[in-house]
Amino acid sequence: MSDLRRIAGMSMAKGYGVLLSLAMLFVSARLLGPEGRGEFAAATAWAALFATLCNLSLGQALQHRLQAAAAKPSLGEQLGTLGGMAGLLSALALGLAAALYLGSGGALFKGIGPLSMVLALATVPLLVWEQYSGNIGAAASQTGLLNRAQYIGRTVGFAAFFLLVMALGWGVAGALSAQLIGQLLVGLLVAWPLFKLAGGSLNWLQREVKPLLRSGLAIHLTTVSAFLLDQVSLLLINHHLSKPEVGWYQLAQQMVALMLIVPQSALMIVYGGLANSTPDAYWPRQRRLNWRLLGGLAGLAVAAWLLAPLVVPLVAGQAFAPSVPLFRMLLPTVLGISLALLMTPQWIGRGLLRLNMALTCVTGAAVVAASFWAIPHYGLDGAVWVRLGVYAVWVPLAQIVFWLWCNRQAAKE
Repeated sequence: MSDLRRIAGMSMAKGYGVLLSLAMLFVSARLLGPEGRGEFAAATAWAALFATLCNLSLGQALQHRLQAAAAKPSLGEQLGTLGGMAGLLSALALGLAAALYLGSGGALFKGIGPLSMVLALATVPLLVWEQYSGNIGAAASQTGLLNRAQYIGRTVGFAAFFLLVMALGWGVAGALSAQLIGQLLVGLLVAWPLFKLAGGSLNWLQREVKPLLRSGLAIHLTTVSAFLLDQVSLLLINHHLSKPEVGWYQLAQQMVALMLIVPQSALMIVYGGLANSTPDAYWPRQRRLNWRLLGGLAGLAVAAWLLAPLVVPLVAGQAFAPSVPLFRMLLPTVLGISLALLMTPQWIGRGLLRLNMALTCVTGAAVVAASFWAIPHYGLDGAVWVRLGVYAVWVPLAQIVFWLWCNRQAAKE
């Protein structure tokens, strides 16, 4: 099967999940209103924050270890080691979250009730596992398995949403419960087939723990930096602005996320290709793929700009009309984020973790500092301009320089 066909398959599966999430968003926007939607968005943002901070990017670190390790870990060893790490790191994250909530009397999590926080944080171990299992499945060329899990898990979660929110009227708690059910099913539908494929064996590989942590910590700053611009902005908006503004901004972010499913799917395909090759040998093939995907995404961005004023009020309601200009302003970031995603396997495969870490530290510090200053002063416009400065200017420039360097390295082979 060609790379483009496999990317199309994964994109359809991811797109299906994102579309269902957007459908839930639009329906919940009407049922819960901007304020209820804002509470849901803030609770899920906190869960995503803890999951992202605690996973230490060990899934991506596995890709580096498959390139660098003298004896590559077997599938059973990958499952046992990363599964054990997922449990330990998730327990640490949940303990920290509980301490912060109880220690501040809930003030740090402004406007989010205890039940909403518990339901949101229950997804943290599942989000960590999804990041690990996705990379394990990609390295094992089991993209079909990942696709099936997305289709089934997201469908059940969507059905649970209608039952709990529309039929039973559980409000924000129902929406968070439905999300938890869907995420649990996705995790199980990936874990069990991989376990059987490994011959029913799970092995903790002690010799790989330190190398995984060392590589993961270097990669993790890149992951956290990308996350910070999304979630720190959302959390600061929740703190300084109103709940409706949280809902408007999150809707714009979700629509941008929908456009990123293609490069995210391509990322898994590239990881699978690199697992059986070298970065220099694989680069010409990846470069052709990059050009095709970036060209298609540019056309998609133009279409989204034209259709947004018609689609958003029609689907989400007139109360979410302010999301349209926000989304249009964020569209230039799509190509920058996509380019960064597509180049990530080359950074990891070539072992350029320290250089990537240094670039990320500068970017992350700028994101946090600028967001803390811009959002209280300029509101939603401040959040958007910070994102544009990073993902439409700085990140593309850095990745283009790296692209040219990869060209030179591959030409020497």
